[in-house]
Order: sequence, then structure tokens, then C-alpha cells
Amino acid sequence: MAQIVRRLLGDGKTVRYDVRFRVDGVVRNKTFRLRGDADAYKRKVEGDELAGLIVDPRGGERAFGPYATAWIDTRLAKGRPLTPATRQGYKGLLRRHLNPAFEKAALRKITPERVRVWHSHLIESAGPDQAAKSYRLLRAILNTAVSDRLLTQNPCTVPGAGTENTPERPLLDTATVLDLADAIEPRLRALVLLAGFGALRPGELLGLERRDFDTLRGTVQVRRQAQEITGMGRTITAPKSDAGTRTVALPGIVTEEMRQHLGTYVASTADSPVFTRKTGRPLRRRDLSQSWKAACAAVGIAGAHVHDLRHHGATMAAQTGITTRELMVRIGHSSPRAALIYQHATEERDRAVADQLDTLITSTQRTLRAKVVKLPRDPRAMDAG
Repeated sequence: MAQIVRRLLGDGKTVRYDVRFRVDGVVRNKTFRLRGDADAYKRKVEGDELAGLIVDPRGGERAFGPYATAWIDTRLAKGRPLTPATRQGYKGLLRRHLNPAFEKAALRKITPERVRVWHSHLIESAGPDQAAKSYRLLRAILNTAVSDRLLTQNPCTVPGAGTENTPERPLLDTATVLDLADAIEPRLRALVLLAGFGALRPGELLGLERRDFDTLRGTVQVRRQAQEITGMGRTITAPKSDAGTRTVALPGIVTEEMRQHLGTYVASTADSPVFTRKTGRPLRRRDLSQSWKAACAAVGIAGAHVHDLRHHGATMAAQTGITTRELMVRIGHSSPRAALIYQHATEERDRAVADQLDTLITSTQRTLRAKVVKLPRDPRAMDAG
């Protein structure tokens, strides 16, 4: 429990009141000029102790910038350090959007009002997506500050501020995927088919090695991904999540394409990269982007991304009647959220099919009605005829 200690300053006349209490076994002290203020603070400390909310008043004076940097460097996600790409992304958000507003601010001075105003301005200056990403990062950092007992509560209280309303990507149809495979340079034809019908992520495609394929069984094992990290270049990491490590069964046409690709473009050693430049070096994101843009131009489509191939593959899988759990395993997601999105797209397409059927049925009914000849009510009229 807290206690108040009355003491005199060096002049022998001036009185100060120290409120002393313990935080994690360490004695803390806060000084007041008036006894009433000391009494009020003592009651607050004791109330927080009972509620389990006691915090270190000195900790709240720590500047946000250094605390946030340390948070990124030591952050664990599901017990594992952040991937280089995630760490790079967080540091970018911190540098561009969080530090300009909060870097030198004491943690305790980041108030709900200050967060709300910052978020509102950020939507205008950087757009809603960047604002949502930055808000989620700020909220996560300050959640840790609460856990570290530096703050009593998180000031990030803006409803819905961390939600991104990303418009749904247009769905490539199967004919377009096949056209793109024909249009892209031959050494990347298999990549388009593998992404379009196996639903692999771009980073997973670029991380594939010869040993990952079993062309007899028609499967590919996803065990790593290749990322481009500033200052580090091409970096191989584990898949995005534990669920990302998986074995994907491939359609026969893709398996045959991969068999030809492995024989033509891939070195014989087990760890040889599957997709390469003409020099034999591993394919980079920039190389893939250039070839993809050229293929899209040849086919006559604009605005399509390589990742849209994965979207096509996942949606096709959902249309087979696969369960949500099976779809999660196939596309490498640990939560059903993404799987439900693809199944929702399938439901919308199914609704469109049903609407077309309704039109056909209605048209047929009208045709049949036009052919019906009404019988006269008087049987004698029939005899007379």
C-alpha cells in the first residue's frame, strides 16, 4: 500500500509530501506541494493496486520513438521474430507516419484525442490504407506499453480506425490466365500456370527449388519464400505463417508443364532455384514485374497484378465444393477469413448463374404459354368444329 511522508526542504520551512509505493518490488516516489494532492494521489495508487492497474509513473515519461524502435526489434509473432519484410514494413510506417507525430512525446502524453486528430489528418495526407496500417501499428505498440505497466490503458480508441476497406480485386477468368501463360516469356510460362491453378503467393513461387516438386505424384511443397529487403537484397525466409508450409496437389496440365520446365530451365542439383533469369540467377521481383507487364500488354488487360493469379486459383478451388478447412490448407491460411472471401466470391458467381437460369426459365414459360390454345367451354362447340 502507498504511504505519505512529510518532509522539510533545506530552508527548514518549506514542506513537501512524498507518496511512496512499490512497482514490481521497486519503491517509487511522487512529490506534491499540497497534502490534499498527495492524499488524492495515494487513493488513486491504492485503487490501481487493487484493480491490478498500478504502473510506473517514470515509465510513462519514456519517449515514444525509442520505445517503438525497441518494440519492433524485439517483437515476436506467434513466438517467432518478425520476418525481415515485416520488420522493414513496420520501420517504414514508423518513419513516415508515427515518428513525425509522436517520436519525442512521452508515452503518457499520447492521449485519445491526440491519436484521433493524428489519424484524421493521416487519412487526408497518406490515404485510408496507410492510415489504417499505421493506426494498427501504434495500437500494438501501446498495447505492449500497457502490458509493460508503463500505461494504464491504450489511448487508441477510434472505432474502426485499424480496418482497411480494400476494394475486391477483379477476378481473372481461366481463359485469361491461359492467355497470359502463352504471352509471357517461355521460362515464366510454368510460373503463371502454377500461380493461377496452384494459388501460390509470389514470394513462395520465387523461393521454390527443384527438390520441392514431385512430378510423379503431381505435388509441390511450399517450404520457404523469397523476399526483397532493402539493404539485404534477396532474402529467403520461412513461409508467411506455419500454415504456409504445405503440400499442394497440382492439376495434370500444371504437373506436365512443370516437368518440361524442370527439364529445360532448372539445374540438376536439388537446391537449384526453379524460376531464374536468363543468366541462371534466381528470378527477382523486378524481373517478374517487367515480364508480367509485357504479357498483360500483349493480352490487352490493364491493372492486373501477379497476385491476382493466386486469387484466381483460390476461387477456382472454392468452386469445386471444397470445405473451408480444406481451402485454408490449400492456400496456406491459418484463419478462415481469406478462405471465406474466396467462397463468398464463388457464392456471388453462383447467384449470377441462378439469375441467368431464372431468365431462361421465364423465357421458356412465356413461349409455352403462347402455344397453349384455350379450349371452348361449350362441348357442343367442339363437336361443331
